[in-house]
Amino acid sequence: MLLVAEVLDNQLLDSTGRNAGKVDGVIIELRPDRPPKLTYIEVGPITLLDRFSRRLARWYARIDAHFGEGRGQPIRIPWTRVKQEEVTLELDFKAESTPIFAVENWLSKRIVTRIPGGRQS
Repeated sequence: MLLVAEVLDNQLLDSTGRNAGKVDGVIIELRPDRPPKLTYIEVGPITLLDRFSRRLARWYARIDAHFGEGRGQPIRIPWTRVKQEEVTLELDFKAESTPIFAVENWLSKRIVTRIPGGRQS
């Protein structure tokens, strides 16, 4: 498998078909005398920022930690919970059951609903 071409930056869909972001990173297990094994994919701004600047990623992680439980660290999804369908990767769970949408939900509650004509909760 060509990780960069077939996994990294590919679209994720949850089990309901909802967009769950893109793959921002991959975690590979190095095994002696065996090929490396893809164990997790990572999703979220912390991993994406870390691809460009460790310092910026650490700064964002401190802010992200305020969004609730499970935040402030990359969101890791076991590769065993992912099904590859052409250029889209499908998760076998609802993205709402994870912190994937924490920032969007916070913005929606705190910002969008206060804008005249904004979405009502």
